[in-house]
Amino acid sequence: MFVNDLFQDGGPAGGDKTKWQHTQVGNRVSIGTNATVLPIRICDDVVIGAGSVVTKDITEPGIYCGNPARFRRAI
Repeated sequence: MFVNDLFQDGGPAGGDKTKWQHTQVGNRVSIGTNATVLPIRICDDVVIGAGSVVTKDITEPGIYCGNPARFRRAI
């Protein structure tokens, strides 16, 4: 699930696309089932575990999992 509206004004953007943010996903990225990805950047060569919640940019290749997603080990 990719989330592009962080409800920064206390409610949904209501279709106002100027409040939507972008998520950038690099090459060779695998995202597990039911993972939630907020508007962040993910570098190349990353695996995100199932059910993880990615709240911050991922700048180092490797395996990430948990809530919030944390670096576990290099690939």
